Amino acid sequence: MRIRVAFEGAGEGEAPLSWGQRDIWASMTRFGEQLPLGGVTPLPPGRTVGDVAAELRYLMSRYQVLRTRLRFGDDGTPRQLVAAGGTATLEVLDTDGAAADPQAEADRMLHRFRRDPIDFTSDWPIRMGVVRHAGRLTHLCAVIWHIAMDRSGAAVMLREVAARVQEPVAGMQPLEQAGWQASEAGARQSRSALRHWERVLRAMPPPWPRSSRRRERPRHWKGRLVSPAIPLATRVLAERTGADPSTTLLAGFAVAVRRCAGVDPVPVLLVTSNRFRPGLADVVAPVAQPGLCLVDVADAPFEQVVAGAHRAATAAYKHAYYDTASKESLVARVAAERGPQFRVDFHLNDRRGPVPPSPGRGSLREAVARRTLDWAPLKDTPSSRLFVHADDDGPATALTCYADTHHLSLAEASTVLTTLEIVLTDAALHATG
Repeated sequence: MRIRVAFEGAGEGEAPLSWGQRDIWASMTRFGEQLPLGGVTPLPPGRTVGDVAAELRYLMSRYQVLRTRLRFGDDGTPRQLVAAGGTATLEVLDTDGAAADPQAEADRMLHRFRRDPIDFTSDWPIRMGVVRHAGRLTHLCAVIWHIAMDRSGAAVMLREVAARVQEPVAGMQPLEQAGWQASEAGARQSRSALRHWERVLRAMPPPWPRSSRRRERPRHWKGRLVSPAIPLATRVLAERTGADPSTTLLAGFAVAVRRCAGVDPVPVLLVTSNRFRPGLADVVAPVAQPGLCLVDVADAPFEQVVAGAHRAATAAYKHAYYDTASKESLVARVAAERGPQFRVDFHLNDRRGPVPPSPGRGSLREAVARRTLDWAPLKDTPSSRLFVHADDDGPATALTCYADTHHLSLAEASTVLTTLEIVLTDAALHATG
């Protein structure tokens, strides 16, 4: 059953995509993926279809990004088209009988929501449904496409919908962002950022002319290392050096890449939230973009690598807000000069929260022994050569790695992950004497 949910909200109009939207669209186009976010949530007893419909109406009315469709020019360039109102759809899936499994049905709904193509010119960038078992709602399934928001924006949205915030939305919405970005102030910001990018691109070591000794089928694989030791080591090192956890992780990542791939200095693309910028702190929209840095490793002590990583990351974050099309043109121009193998291979996205208290020496060593690492086949279509996400997993850190086995074998990619853990734990053990 499908329920039509009418809505209306403040703000409408047409404009170019904001820089955050353009960056996501460029990734979607390059990798041939729609990049949906979302999941399944169990519902408490007493929730009704009317309650969930009201939640969907609240979301659509409050957030311009959920009322946004795309319009394409003759050259294929997308523009954002924000509607003042419309109708969304809430799907209700009924199950019955003792053998029915509401969780499995919700998981299948989620898979279908993610799998079925979306038409960005006619569909809203959200799909929502509920499972009703024996007359009672059991699960909510929601999917929102990355073109509408990043993870930080999704966290703001979830917080506001839980509290049913009624005050006007905070920050610059994408229409307003696009207006500022087209201004002289926006152009100055982009030019400054791209000057930094060009300096780093031209200072990067020679292209990495290598192919994997063992190519897998499919080509791209997804690995997950769960380490109880990394957050503990990070706390020790933060107390010793004063470095924040993200800088410490970047330093460890750079040392691991240098040891495993022989690259130095190590070029790293850092996913940057950009929410420290005026008007973007609590905006429900995609504003994250990659920042580019070079981390010197050589044979320096780890504290020195951390200090260099801090300087490099600070510059990268400062210059991670720019016009995506101009950045792509710059990278293509430098690549044409430096050779067909030229590209930035190493990506790091630290999405962790605070780390736990400092451990003793014994607990850190014991935590290393509890590491787990698994790989699963992913796809043959284009993707990054090495992309590592860091997330909290209870008291542990989970490193999710996407590897292109035509350039880095699974054994080599595994070594990058385990070496990262070893670098941090060895440095922490040394710090504790």
